[in-house]
Amino acid sequence: MIIPDTPFNPASADFFGIYPLTRSLPELQDLSVRFTLFHIVWFTGESSSQYVIDFERYPIAADSLYCLGPWQVHRVSGEPAEGIRIIFSGDIYGDVVNDDVRWLFNPLVNDGVRLKADIVEPLRMLLRLMVRESSGAGETDMLKAYLKAFLLHLIRSGSGERISFGVDAARLMILFSLVDTHYRKERKVSFYASRIGLSPKRLNEILKMATGLTLTALLHYRLIIEARRQISYGKRNFKEIAFDLGFSEQAYFSRFFKKKTGQTPEAFRQQMFKLSKQSG
Repeated sequence: MIIPDTPFNPASADFFGIYPLTRSLPELQDLSVRFTLFHIVWFTGESSSQYVIDFERYPIAADSLYCLGPWQVHRVSGEPAEGIRIIFSGDIYGDVVNDDVRWLFNPLVNDGVRLKADIVEPLRMLLRLMVRESSGAGETDMLKAYLKAFLLHLIRSGSGERISFGVDAARLMILFSLVDTHYRKERKVSFYASRIGLSPKRLNEILKMATGLTLTALLHYRLIIEARRQISYGKRNFKEIAFDLGFSEQAYFSRFFKKKTGQTPEAFRQQMFKLSKQSG
């Protein structure tokens, strides 16, 4: 599919764009831009490279697709891979998703979707419609309609399984939002359970069924992801990172980080520095 060389200017609240993976978008290095956008990455060919999402590696296969939210760090490791990326703002996301679709963008589940053969052509058709609209009139309501249909097809038929927990899905989305807001300071299960209107035990049961994690494990996961991000950017020292993440002492933070990752913060920063030099 030929994708027109349209500008990448995500300043507007209703930004929407489609770009080949081979096109460089240096503007995404600006974190104030990168961390406001949602991404759908569709790999169209096989590759020996890997897709790195939040510092974990995932395979790249033909017609595999990944949905990513703001604050997630992701890149292709190795040779450039064939595919496209759909990028859109949080405002558009809020207008097109429902509880089922939100699971596609769950930052705890990054295994992606292997598209079944019977769904590939309908998704390609919707993609062609989005490309034509975004490079032509660019009518926001039309783009939203196509994107919503794309995501509904994906959640219905992409993996062969429809993930839905009824009212529990809405509760978990509230939980993820609460964790994202308060994880630096609030580590008690009771804090989150009381705001959702559940007992700590019931909240843990629902979360374990959906993600395989307890709430404590989820909070630790969120802390480690943010710690890795801040360490890899290299702009703060370890003491500043520790205090920002709610640790009273740098030594406590360092022990926590090594226990969860198997590396000291220093070793992880050195590793990220070497990888950045290799990719540069």
